[in-house]
Amino acid sequence: MKRVLGFAAVVAVALQGAAWAGPAEELIAGTRKECRGCDLTDVSFKKANLEGVDLTGATLSGASFHRANLRGAILDGVEARGTNFNMIEATGAQFRDATLVGAMFYGAQLSGADLTGADMTEARLQTARLTSARLPGVVLDRAVMRDSVANSADFSNASIVQTNLNGARLGRSHFDGATISYSGFVKAEINRASFVGASVSFTDFFGADLRRARVTGAILNGNRFTSASTREVDFDKASMSGNFMADGRVQN
Repeated sequence: MKRVLGFAAVVAVALQGAAWAGPAEELIAGTRKECRGCDLTDVSFKKANLEGVDLTGATLSGASFHRANLRGAILDGVEARGTNFNMIEATGAQFRDATLVGAMFYGAQLSGADLTGADMTEARLQTARLTSARLPGVVLDRAVMRDSVANSADFSNASIVQTNLNGARLGRSHFDGATISYSGFVKAEINRASFVGASVSFTDFFGADLRRARVTGAILNGNRFTSASTREVDFDKASMSGNFMADGRVQN
């Protein structure tokens, strides 16, 4: 009889613990794959397997996803100010219209991710990988993307103001219609990129690889192209003034 009662007590405690498990615990345990609109402020998901979860509209400010698996996850419209996404695996994840102000993505894997319309003001993306990522309309003002890899990414109509892209690899990426101002592309690899219709001003392309970049209809004002490789860039198709050119000339 005592053994039966003891077993019943253990079962009761286990059931009680399960009953008290919150959405964060269920997500971490893998028993829950959807938490739309949940308040997950300051929760630690460090190294959690959250592949394919739907966190649409959730509040994630102050949370940590350090080294978490977010492959294919849906984070559209999340509020994630200052959130730690360092070293995440988020290939193919969705962050559309997300608020990611001051969020950290150091070394994050975001290849093929969709960040359309996201606000990434002051985000930190050093060494992040965004190959073929979709970022049309994204706000990257004062963000740091130094040494990131974003080949074949779409930055069309993005706001890139006071942004650090020094040393970034951006070959074949699209900046069509983007506003780029007071930013740094020093020694960046931007060959075959497209700046069609973009407005680029007071930006530093010192030593950058711009070979075969397209600038048709772009407005280029006050930029530094000193020591940049500009072979087969047809600057005659852009509106230009006050630029420091690769051959040392300074435009009027």
